[in-house]
Amino acid sequence: MKRIIAATAVAAALAAGNTQAGQTSGQFNVNITLNSVCTLSAVTDLAFTYTSLQAGPSGATGGGFSVSCTTSLPYTFALQAGTGAPAAPFVTTISVTDAIVNLNYSLGLSATSGTGNGLAQPYSVTGTMAGNQAGTCNTASCPNTGAGANNRHTLIVNY
Repeated sequence: MKRIIAATAVAAALAAGNTQAGQTSGQFNVNITLNSVCTLSAVTDLAFTYTSLQAGPSGATGGGFSVSCTTSLPYTFALQAGTGAPAAPFVTTISVTDAIVNLNYSLGLSATSGTGNGLAQPYSVTGTMAGNQAGTCNTASCPNTGAGANNRHTLIVNY
């Protein structure tokens, strides 16, 4: 019994010795600089299937892409014929006469602006080719590839 009382007394003395003499504290800030950004997925190629001198217009397939931007960040789209460095003035529609098959087409956008929400937002480049165009082709079917092709264009996201 004496051992139990002695052990209890030692434990109490040790516990009393662990008390702190006082306490102090200080505050600090966490400073964050968020660099806003938008990312653009690959744009799927547009494809026209056109029969020379067809009566009605032809719409393009493809053209889908997505944009992911910082939440609340506004952005706009623009198109540029060719692949040169983007330059103002920025436009949302372009008209091109293809250098290989000699057909005129117009490109536009499913939207001209948006606001980031932190998620990938889907859009598309749209294409229309007017009817009653003869085009240039010396075989049964001609793709617009090869030397002199001007079939690459640029989508621009400004934010």
